[in-house]
Amino acid sequence: MAKESAYLQVRLSTRLKEDFRAMCEDNEIDMSDKLREIIANLVRNHKRQATKGNKTENT
Repeated sequence: MAKESAYLQVRLSTRLKEDFRAMCEDNEIDMSDKLREIIANLVRNHKRQATKGNKTENT
């Protein structure tokens, strides 16, 4: 089964984009891969915090 994908457009200052590009090059990682990793971690942490909050409210 093919994975679905969607595009996300983000506006950044030229300086921030170039600094991010340089950081990714230094770490030999694709910019898109790094952004997907960052977003996945943020969502995962948010879900953990939401679950933690629900457990404390129910006890």
